[in-house]
Amino acid sequence: MMREKPFAILSFAIKPLLICLIVIGVFSLVYLRSGFLRLEYGLSEIEQKKMHYLKERKMLLAEKTSLLSFAKVEGDFNGKEGFILPDRLKVVHLSRQKTYASYKASLEKKQLAEP
Repeated sequence: MMREKPFAILSFAIKPLLICLIVIGVFSLVYLRSGFLRLEYGLSEIEQKKMHYLKERKMLLAEKTSLLSFAKVEGDFNGKEGFILPDRLKVVHLSRQKTYASYKASLEKKQLAEP
């Protein structure tokens, strides 16, 4: 009579287990890869939205700058609707004091002298 080796029974059980682990590993690798690709597509869409909003922001900033330009304001409202540019000699300057007191508002001596 021949005795069976104890490793024969163990190897009979380990081979299917290793094959199952390899198959499960391959499927999990495919699953992780597809999840990674989904994340990349999502990031791409978000970056495209970001670039679109940055372009829109630049355009709005340029439009705001053109609307607020002094030449445009002066040209649009000069003499119309009661908007008059003040005389530079009669402008009151405010100087901020370092203490918590009221502000000094006065005409400077240079401005009081007539040219």
